[in-house]
Amino acid sequence: MRVIGVIGQNGSGKDEVLKYLKEKHGVPFLSTGDMVREIAAREGRSSDRATLQEISDRYFRQYGQACFVKMAAEKIRANGWPVTGISGVRSPDDVTALRETLGKSFVLIEVFVSDPRVRFDRMRKRAAARDTDSFERFLQQDQDEERIFHVGEAARMADYSLCNDGRLDDLHRAIEDLIDQKGLLRSE
Repeated sequence: MRVIGVIGQNGSGKDEVLKYLKEKHGVPFLSTGDMVREIAAREGRSSDRATLQEISDRYFRQYGQACFVKMAAEKIRANGWPVTGISGVRSPDDVTALRETLGKSFVLIEVFVSDPRVRFDRMRKRAAARDTDSFERFLQQDQDEERIFHVGEAARMADYSLCNDGRLDDLHRAIEDLIDQKGLLRSE
């Protein structure tokens, strides 16, 4: 089994890495957000942002900060996928829990963009409801995520780093290089 985790700041291209692996190589992936949405559905609740945040906070208090990555890891094991991805890895606790649960089959890729303005512009183009249209608020969200989750510390635990400063096809080539040179898609 091989589980590919992806970490990075908002708008860095984390989801793009997993979408590319799915479309080009048939690698399924789960997100920690999927786990929260499943809980909301089981509880018969809506999946609006406030509800999902309340569920997340409750589960973090009850089961610890890494509870959703643990749920995702168990679901991956249950599905028996030889290679899969996981998004929503944020904290050092998440990385540690995945390494403890999955051992050498877990690999973490950091995706980064050098200029926050580039991340902001890309985020605005995707036009997701959760994204802000204020650059100042975007920077504040970066600071809030860092303060709460210590994303930078977790990213330093990555096995590989992908710079996403260029075009989309540059990122895709970098992913292919990891596959070819590092055996990214080989099961452990």
